[in-house]
Amino acid sequence: MSAPTRPEPGPEPDSGPPAEVLGGGSAGPRLGERWTALPPRSRRLAAAGAGLAVLAAVGVYALATRPEPEPPAPVPYPIQSTHFSFLGIETPKAGDSVFDAQLMATSDSGASLEKITQGYSGLKLSVRPALPLDLAQGQPTRVTVRFEVVRCAGLPLDASLPSLRVTLRNTRAIQDYSSILGGTYAAELSRALRTICEPAPRAAPGA
Repeated sequence: MSAPTRPEPGPEPDSGPPAEVLGGGSAGPRLGERWTALPPRSRRLAAAGAGLAVLAAVGVYALATRPEPEPPAPVPYPIQSTHFSFLGIETPKAGDSVFDAQLMATSDSGASLEKITQGYSGLKLSVRPALPLDLAQGQPTRVTVRFEVVRCAGLPLDASLPSLRVTLRNTRAIQDYSSILGGTYAAELSRALRTICEPAPRAAPGA
């Protein structure tokens, strides 16, 4: 009998690509490593930008959540906050046709005195200082109203409540109203008009 023959060794089997190794980390550099790798100047700029972003976010939040301010109280109407007082009339001398009335104007919140008029066609009226006149808040302002008698017919020689028509303006409104200055003004106005329109009769010659 012949001896059994041993099989010839065949080619080695192909082992294929190397097995993939699985791991929990990333193959690239981590965030901390990238931050450390940055130049110092870049790190400072990045930190400053992040800080500004945080401040901006805080500011936007504060603006969005702050309570709305209370609206300011409205300025009062000019006729509610402006007052006129009568100081007096100097009785004109015989033969005069002009006399002055002195007033004091006071505004609690500031106003402009735009116009002063009266309703008698026989009287002309002018005002000093010239109008419009600013009335500073809380500061009394003296106003002189000059009357000139051009015709006596129809004048209030015995009027009980003569008035002046006043126009006032402030940031809220422009208003007209009749300012009644009281009994003293009525009496002194009537006396001045009588002095001009009802002069005392001349004494008879030889009296």
